[in-house]
Amino acid sequence: MSAAGPKDRDWLALALAGLLPESPPAPERAAALRARLLATVKAGRVRAVRAGEGEWTPFLPGICVKTLRLDAEAGTQTTLWRIEPGASIPAHSHSHEEECLVLSGSIEHDGVAYHAGDFLLAGPGDRHQQFSCPDGALLLIRGECLPDPSRLRVPR
Repeated sequence: MSAAGPKDRDWLALALAGLLPESPPAPERAAALRARLLATVKAGRVRAVRAGEGEWTPFLPGICVKTLRLDAEAGTQTTLWRIEPGASIPAHSHSHEEECLVLSGSIEHDGVAYHAGDFLLAGPGDRHQQFSCPDGALLLIRGECLPDPSRLRVPR
């Protein structure tokens, strides 16, 4: 950082880290930052999927998935999972790290219930037992691309 303050590109990082100075930037600098942020958004570097956008696709019995982000090259994606009461996710393993945030409802795995706000992290090679969902749930999952559902063993 210079004596006059951090460079324009550093302000966002500092804000996210909670390290901004107590006084706001000068009006000229604030205007430059705003213009730069808006130009970034217009350039397509920020992508938004609104709640009413996208398509819910049936994936497994009682489970629909909405893709928010797909990186076919890296083999990863971010999805919402809407799970109906009584549905389950079959036992499976992971080739990539997977993050799961319970947004609403609850899921059960290996005798433990996870509720809204709970976060689960599975590493590459980890294997899950079946997840059950007695009351329904909405999950945000970031991990490997979804397999073809016909390759999964669905419990009967």
